[in-house]
Amino acid sequence: MAAVSTDQFGAKAPGDAHQDFLLLDRSMILELIPAAAIVYRRTDDRILSANEKFFDLTAYQPEALNELSLLSLIPGNPDTNPTGDQSRPVRLQIASGDLILATLRILPLSLTNQVVVLTFSPPNSEFEIRRDLLEQEYRFDNFSLLTTLGCQNNAQAVFQTAEQILQRMLNPKLILSYRLKPRDKNNLKRNESPSHFAVAFPEEIALDMLGNTPSMQLWKLTREPQNLLHETALMEGYHYLLTLPLSNNGTPQGLLVAAGEPPYPDDDTLRYLALMSAHAASAIQGLNSLESAQRTLTNIRHVVQIQHAITDNLEEGVIILTPDLRIAEMNPAAEFLLGYASKEVFRQKADMVLIGNETLSTLYKSAQEGISTLVGNNFSLNNRSGGSFMAQVLCIPVVEKEKVRSIVLILRDVSQTEQIRAHSQQLEQRAFLGEVSAIFAHEVKNPINSISTGLQLMGMMMKPEDPHFDLVSRLQNDCLRLTHLMDSTLTFSKPVEYNFAPLDLASLINSILDRWAPRMVRLNISYNLEQQPANPMVLADARAIEQVFVNLISNAIQAMENEGGSLNIKIHPVVPETNPPQYEVIVADSGPGIPEELVTHIFEPFLTTKSRGTGLGLAISRRIITAHKGNIFVESFPGGTMFHVLLLKAL
Repeated sequence: MAAVSTDQFGAKAPGDAHQDFLLLDRSMILELIPAAAIVYRRTDDRILSANEKFFDLTAYQPEALNELSLLSLIPGNPDTNPTGDQSRPVRLQIASGDLILATLRILPLSLTNQVVVLTFSPPNSEFEIRRDLLEQEYRFDNFSLLTTLGCQNNAQAVFQTAEQILQRMLNPKLILSYRLKPRDKNNLKRNESPSHFAVAFPEEIALDMLGNTPSMQLWKLTREPQNLLHETALMEGYHYLLTLPLSNNGTPQGLLVAAGEPPYPDDDTLRYLALMSAHAASAIQGLNSLESAQRTLTNIRHVVQIQHAITDNLEEGVIILTPDLRIAEMNPAAEFLLGYASKEVFRQKADMVLIGNETLSTLYKSAQEGISTLVGNNFSLNNRSGGSFMAQVLCIPVVEKEKVRSIVLILRDVSQTEQIRAHSQQLEQRAFLGEVSAIFAHEVKNPINSISTGLQLMGMMMKPEDPHFDLVSRLQNDCLRLTHLMDSTLTFSKPVEYNFAPLDLASLINSILDRWAPRMVRLNISYNLEQQPANPMVLADARAIEQVFVNLISNAIQAMENEGGSLNIKIHPVVPETNPPQYEVIVADSGPGIPEELVTHIFEPFLTTKSRGTGLGLAISRRIITAHKGNIFVESFPGGTMFHVLLLKAL
């Protein structure tokens, strides 16, 4: 049989042929080679020619040469770089679909090595020695792939790895995978991927279609179709269809589908794929169980967070007792009402903490019997400091399977109800007053500006000796004072948004003292800052807190500007520690003090002891500190005043 050519190396221009190929007749070259040989063009993966020995070895027909690729002859993506005199063992797939062992050599046939000759010789003694090693390595690689199934992080990755194994073992034309639909134990849904695009196979499959006991099935073209998948494979022109159900202990997890043309999978390959499907099903079930457990845990945590958020923000005190009446937990409102921290009373008997003007034993006994009870007529509870307050106590048993698991006490301070109502009414009145003040200040500023401009013009036209010059100057100062008062009113009445961030309190106060230092020296005022620790960090809006301490320090300096004195500022943690923890700042001056009748009203708007003051500085300061969830109060006596500011620590 003469050597067969398929396309004369392709239709290239004569110049290209001279550049790329040696000018030799391929038929002559191939017939001179004593082994089976083919001419292969690497640029487009084409087999161009083959000699008679190749057809004898592989049993392929000459007309089939155009349909062959190197990958179909040598599975596993072989290296086609020229090897010269060196040879290596390969598996050669012949026309029957079987794999035979051969020795491969690759020789160049063009100047650029883009066209090469591949020769296949029967195995020699050296090859026989290496064949077993090749077989063992192949089996080891296959079983190593199985171990990767159990190393995936999610079920989708397991399906993708299983598809890669199918591709390696069968090299089919089509691979599909189906996964059990969420919350549906009877239907499978096709996994989508780029390789599955525009597939004629159904997107969903009913498990009933696979039979009562689904198992691996290999359908061939010679048999009648048994289900929809077989019918689709027949219509699409495939010669076989392999279905691999993924099931573990009778629980379906998914399905793998492979379709292609001969050669058909052999028995060894089918046994390996059955093992792979069982391993993949086990891995998917384990991952699904883990995902389900994680979702359950997340839901439980979410419920617990909601429960804590609700109890922590309730105005009523909530105390949870064990069935033997020991305290398990208290919310912040209960801690505030009773004066105890939850950790202090943990596992303490309830009657040692909840002490009132009458015993609650009847309440507890009813709860242990599963009965809810309310106590609230003329009932008072004592707090830690010895004070008492009128209270309502609702006792609710938590019953599960006819057994009391815990008891919930809900405490309500009814003595504060009227105070809260009056305070709310006062806040509403202040809010209305704030709106009116803002409108008034805005409307008054324009006439004041006009008057001030006219007075400035008159002052510029007068000489200092003019009898009305002093009057115009006083009027200008009054306009400036009114403008400052209107600006302060607008600042006090409008809402402010704060940007909270960790702030070094000592550094802020030091910078304020540095700015005021020249004036304090001129007024004979000494100052000192004591801080513990070195860098006390608070959670605050820097500009707002700076305004507070500028107000306090400037007020202290103005109180001592006539006689001089000393300004002392101390920063230290609040002891005993509060929840949440706080720093206290004390600003103390040695001025004359605040009159006793004004101390309780010092933070009210428009109250001032200075002739040029607006009375809004301290009111604005209290508003800022309140927005920071802190506190500010004053102590004053003849010969001194101390302002206390409490701010939250930055944790």
